[in-house]
Amino acid sequence: MRFPVNTRRRYVRLRRFPAGYLVTADALCSFNPIYGQGMTVAALEALLLRRLLAAGGSADTDQFARRFFAGAAKVIDGPWSIAVGTDLRFPQVAGRRSPKVRFVNAYVHRLHQAAVADEVLGAAFLRVLNLVDPPARLLAPPIVFRVLRGSLGCRAARVPDGAPVVPTG
Repeated sequence: MRFPVNTRRRYVRLRRFPAGYLVTADALCSFNPIYGQGMTVAALEALLLRRLLAAGGSADTDQFARRFFAGAAKVIDGPWSIAVGTDLRFPQVAGRRSPKVRFVNAYVHRLHQAAVADEVLGAAFLRVLNLVDPPARLLAPPIVFRVLRGSLGCRAARVPDGAPVVPTG
C-alpha cells in the first residue's frame, strides 16, 4: 500500500515498439492496491500473451506487440474504469468528473446501500470487483431493479435526524 495510485501507460499508441521486448503487468498498468485487481489483470494479460503465442503470431514482432497491446488495453479497460471512477468519488482526487462518472458513482453508492440487505447484489458486485464478470453486468435489468428497489427501501428507512437505519433481513 506504499503506492496508492493508479498508473496506466498506453503503449498501443506508439508507432513502433522496440523489437524483442514486450511490456506487461504493472509496467502496463498499475492499480491502487486497495482495489486488489493488479495481479488478476496481470494474469489475464499473461493468458492473452499465451493465446497470441499459441496462434503463432511471433514472426513480425512489431505486429505482435501491436496485437498484444490492443488486447491488453481491452483487458485493462474494465478494471481501470472501476478504479479511476471509484477514486473520483473523493473530492481531494484530481480529475474530471464527467456525467458518466457521476452517474456510475451514484449508482454504485445505491448498489452498496441495497447490497447490505440483498445478498444477490453483494455477490454481483464482488464478481465484478474480482473481475469474474464485466462491469456492465451491474447494469443488467434484474440487478438495476434490485438496486432501485433496495435503495428506495434504504431511503424510506431513515430516522428523522437523517442517520441511516441498517435494514435487517
